Amino acid sequence: MRYFTDLRLVFQAIGGRQLEFNWLITDLDFACLDHDKSSLPFSGPEPHWITGADLTKIVESFELQFVWAVLSGFPVSVALDLNGLEVKPYADMNRGFWVAQPQIQHPLADVEIVCWDASATLLFCRDPMIGESFRRFFPEAVDLPTYNQLSIARRRND
Repeated sequence: MRYFTDLRLVFQAIGGRQLEFNWLITDLDFACLDHDKSSLPFSGPEPHWITGADLTKIVESFELQFVWAVLSGFPVSVALDLNGLEVKPYADMNRGFWVAQPQIQHPLADVEIVCWDASATLLFCRDPMIGESFRRFFPEAVDLPTYNQLSIARRRND
C-alpha cells in the first residue's frame, strides 16, 4: 500500500541519510496496520528521542501510517532533555508551514519531516543534497516556498 506519509519511501528518497541523525518525534498520531502500536517504543503522544538506526529498523519492520508527526533530525552530537524541551515541533494547526519561507521548527535540528494529516509529507533540510535527492525520487513533489508564494499572490488578487 502506498500513501503519502510512508516513512519507508521518505527514507529511500533521502538515500538513507536518516541514519546520520538522532530523531525527536513530536505531535505523533499514527496507525500500525500490522501490530498493536503500543508495542512500539514511540506509541504515546509525549516527545520521543530515537537513533536513526532504531527509527529505520522500526519503520522497516512495521506497516506504519503516520497521520500527524514531526520528526526532527539532529546531529548525533546534540543531546536533548525531553522533559525540558523549550521547542516542541508540531504539525496540526501549524500556520508556520504556510508562509513565504517556512523553516525547521527546532533551531538545533538539521532536518524536519512532517507528516501532515496523512495526506502530505513536508521536508525541510539544511543540506540541499537531501532535498535534491527527495525531489529526484518524488518528481511530483512541490517546492513549498514556491507553492506558498503562489497561494499568497492568489489570495491578494481575490
